[in-house]
Amino acid sequence: MKTNIYKVSVEWGDADPARIVFYPRYFEWFDAATRHLFVSAGLAIPDIYDAHGVVGTPIAEANAKFLAPSKFGDVLEVHSGVSEWSDRFFVVSHKIYNAGVLSVDGYERRVWAAPHPDKPGRLRALPVPEEVRSKLG
Repeated sequence: MKTNIYKVSVEWGDADPARIVFYPRYFEWFDAATRHLFVSAGLAIPDIYDAHGVVGTPIAEANAKFLAPSKFGDVLEVHSGVSEWSDRFFVVSHKIYNAGVLSVDGYERRVWAAPHPDKPGRLRALPVPEEVRSKLG
């Protein structure tokens, strides 16, 4: 499994009044880390989507276990990689470390999605291309 490390500096606005990271920020960082994973594998998101006729990889499921708090001023490392493949979806696992300690363990289940040909405004799942699988494998 290809793994990418995305560094995040916790800013004042990422924290609640107790200076602890507000939990939705982690899901924003998961999303950014997924993009960085694609880029690190040589997969420019707009180009790969256009080449395969998809509009994106929407999240069908996301989860996180919060194991230790992070605070304003901390520098986090988000370790991300595809941990599971299916025909039409993939799971990106994210482990966030703070000073070497696992702080958050989470994942996103994403669908390889294109416009539905018969239902305007809806999406349909397509098979994930081998080019993407092999580079992220």
